[in-house]
Amino acid sequence: MKSNANQKGFWHGALLLTAVALFMKVLSVGYRIPYQNITGNLGFYVYQQIYPFYSIAIILATYGFPVVVSRLVSEQIVKNEVEKAEELSRYSFYVLTALGTAGFVVLYAGSPLLADLMEDPALQTPLRATAFSFLIMPGIASIRGYFQGQENMIPTAWSQVVEQSVRVVAILSISIGLVINGYGPYATGTGAAAGSIIGGLAAFLLLLVLRIRKNTTQKALFRTHLFRFLGVARRLLTEGVLICVSALVMVLFQLMDALTIVPGLTEYGLSSLDAKEMKGVFDRGQPLMQVGVVLATSLSLAIVPVISKATEEENIESIREKAGLSLKVSLVIGLSAAAGLFIIMKDTNRMLFTDASLSYTLSILAVAILFSSLAMTGAGILQGIGLARQAARYAGLGVLLKAFLNIILIPLIGINGAAYATVFGFITVASLIGAAVHRRVGLRKYPFRLKRTGFAVAMMSGSVLLLQLIIPTSSSRGAASLHALSGAALGVVVLSLSLIMLQVFTKPELMQLPKGEKVSMLHQKLRKGA
Repeated sequence: MKSNANQKGFWHGALLLTAVALFMKVLSVGYRIPYQNITGNLGFYVYQQIYPFYSIAIILATYGFPVVVSRLVSEQIVKNEVEKAEELSRYSFYVLTALGTAGFVVLYAGSPLLADLMEDPALQTPLRATAFSFLIMPGIASIRGYFQGQENMIPTAWSQVVEQSVRVVAILSISIGLVINGYGPYATGTGAAAGSIIGGLAAFLLLLVLRIRKNTTQKALFRTHLFRFLGVARRLLTEGVLICVSALVMVLFQLMDALTIVPGLTEYGLSSLDAKEMKGVFDRGQPLMQVGVVLATSLSLAIVPVISKATEEENIESIREKAGLSLKVSLVIGLSAAAGLFIIMKDTNRMLFTDASLSYTLSILAVAILFSSLAMTGAGILQGIGLARQAARYAGLGVLLKAFLNIILIPLIGINGAAYATVFGFITVASLIGAAVHRRVGLRKYPFRLKRTGFAVAMMSGSVLLLQLIIPTSSSRGAASLHALSGAALGVVVLSLSLIMLQVFTKPELMQLPKGEKVSMLHQKLRKGA
């Protein structure tokens, strides 16, 4: 009974984390849509060219380094070594400051080279503005890690909300002001980078105030022990990067697109301006993919701490059960999101971005939702069982394959080559990581119920296609919105009922999921009614 209570408590916490993650991701997608509407395809292209660099700094400050700092601090708190915890926290800040400064210098000084690689010298200024985000990262990461090490997640949560909220308001306000005053897309992109910096500064100031209030270190303790310092540096450089591998892989795929698409399209035969415009349209798929992946992975990745605990206890059955369930959740939601978005992409494209340009290309990108979801979930599992290096290695191979296919395919078949490269890249990562998980825990006997899942998704897809045939098509944005929203709503209802009726999830699995008892009771009522 106690075990079941713990499981329910875990999943209710996971549900809360999912809601927060979805809120933040919706906010992230929400500002990109009006930004594209305000600045146009070329303006969106400029923003997406610099976004991967900012995103790398934010991911390191949110997922990677704070986790390592929290481990360093919590290890000392458990031993009641409060002063040593403060000391290691200070060392972490020193190391991260050095890393952040190096990142700033490399990006700022290297912006001419990067702009040349992208075949767009005008990107130098936006890239240099983005470089300042690496100077804010150390303070944010170290303070978040310090509080997390004391099991206080409130500062981290508030700082994320403040950062994203201020960032969105700043980006849109600056962009509107620049466009109204006649500035071009590159000036607007620089303004957007400045807005991101403002959001980071707001989060840092909040964390700094909380940290100063918490500070208990005496001045006499401010001395450095070399071996401890080097130990902190080693752990930050190794564990920090490995921890964020699942979050970084999508950003690195975007970075490969930023570096190769425009040169590839000009080689394909497009003019420089047309290539940039097309890249801006292609980038519409990124926020849509991210929402789908968050839907598919938030619950499944939240199970990683439980897998870590089972690994410490050497409980292979528990590891297999939790790993199988997390992959199954990711599979069901990822496949459903990919299929649904593939069907309604044309209407979604027009609803959000005013026209249906490159809808087929964006539909190809939607397929990647399934494989990226499985890849990220599998990477989290490998991290939980102590194989984070393997996950990083496979992710690196996927990124290299993505870059190679971009270079080969785009000059041959145009922009669709970038979409196919994304899909094949994530298929590779998902396959390698999935095989590694299977070798470690053995998933052959786990009840994934693939046929039932496929049938449920087919029923959902069929109902959405039928609805599209019933509702008359139109080129207007309002009609497209009606198509997209009604299709999405119908798809969710049909999928949910199909999953319940077909018993895709077993009763023990449902008992571990949020509201599992209610779902099980609903299934019993539906069966009796039938």
